[in-house]
Amino acid sequence: MSVELKRAAMKYERFAALRGDQLPCGIARYFPVDAGLSPGEIGCYASHLAIMQRVAVGDFPSPTLVLEDDVGLPDDLATALDALVAVLPEQWDIVRLSYPTKLLARPIAKLGDDRSLVRYSRVPTTTGAYLISARGARKFLAERARYAPIDHDLRDVWAWDLDTYGVSPALIAHDVLGASTIDALSPQGRADLRRRKRRAALVERLKRGVRDFGLSRWLAIGPLNFAARITPKSLRPSFVRWANRRLA
Repeated sequence: MSVELKRAAMKYERFAALRGDQLPCGIARYFPVDAGLSPGEIGCYASHLAIMQRVAVGDFPSPTLVLEDDVGLPDDLATALDALVAVLPEQWDIVRLSYPTKLLARPIAKLGDDRSLVRYSRVPTTTGAYLISARGARKFLAERARYAPIDHDLRDVWAWDLDTYGVSPALIAHDVLGASTIDALSPQGRADLRRRKRRAALVERLKRGVRDFGLSRWLAIGPLNFAARITPKSLRPSFVRWANRRLA
């Protein structure tokens, strides 16, 4: 990744991952002893929080591009990021860059010939690459105990009031190693996580969807996403592109 960033003439800082069993006090307070997370999950989550702390206080510029070490970068990364920042609204929190969503996303603005700034109908579960503002970092640093892996908490944008956008098709290749944090949870941990999420998800997803898409578009999202899921894989990209144009 260092070679790719240098080729793109981008300044960067490599951040050493934190260990889940050796956290600094300013981070450890987020993780109660009954959090139910593995040391690896805590370390991953804590590393992102530590970066966000530096973004929030201005040690890193806002916006900051955060990259995990298992992503692949495109040749036009710097140009694409310039185009992205140019079309973002004045107030935003986070832009997800590394998930090729298979569900519908509403195009907001064009980013060159083949990419768009979008609102997701389902926010993706990944932390591979994202652009975050100081405002977004401060929101996610709210003094709350963390009981789920970070990719799940960042997906539940309503819990933090994160004004979330994405780029579609994804700008950055994600999860090169193919790992998922939920796979590391015990069966009981997975069940507890699902129960916690279900309690809040339905109403909050509806509120966010109506805000981002409008009522009529949001009512159409469910049937269209269902149709996307049952469409043969060979035809699904064409169907999703057609449906996204209908939402524009």
